[in-house]
Amino acid sequence: MNNMVIINGSPKTKNSASIMFINKVKKFLDIKPIIYHTTELILQEKNSKAISDILNTDVLLFVFPLYVDSLPAPLIKVLTMIEQEAMTSNGKHPIVYAISNCGFFEAEHNRLALDILKNFSIRLGMSWGYGIGIGGGGFVTSQSKNISPKGSAANVYIVLCELSKAMENKDGKKLNVFVKPTIPRFLYKSSGNLGWYQMALKHGSIRSLKAKPHDSKK
Repeated sequence: MNNMVIINGSPKTKNSASIMFINKVKKFLDIKPIIYHTTELILQEKNSKAISDILNTDVLLFVFPLYVDSLPAPLIKVLTMIEQEAMTSNGKHPIVYAISNCGFFEAEHNRLALDILKNFSIRLGMSWGYGIGIGGGGFVTSQSKNISPKGSAANVYIVLCELSKAMENKDGKKLNVFVKPTIPRFLYKSSGNLGWYQMALKHGSIRSLKAKPHDSKK
């Protein structure tokens, strides 16, 4: 494999789950990929070099969080930029892969977002490899230092390792993979509720947790 470009589609500029997944993938790779952040690309007046790198790479990986069953706005904007450039260029048409993660426990919530990227790739004449949908993103992120072949995030470790190998070999045309932590759903929900409580306590908003501003009853 000659080169690879990874696009971080998270609107967060730091401490995002997307950059955590990117760092994990990088550890499995034998090469150093070029990484672009959508939040930076959409603000640059001159981004033709970045778009050219994206279109002329061998492997293109999108990593992003799920936003309302779809893609974050900055990523959609970058896809539009790529499409406009692709219409007038003779790029090598890279093989495309994707990692989508969501806060929902069920990883299948990522299915539509991955289909959107697949359709985008086919529309531009790019080859679609496959995508990974990760559920329970909040818990996986909290276990970032412990993502290994063993433990509650082992499923995520395995699919990231397999994706890295597939990208190096430019393997594709397989079904998308959906994984979630091996912890029980009720435990994930309880941990999330505890997190919200701690945030509310920190900001003095405990009473607001049970507020019902949408309730018409008085």
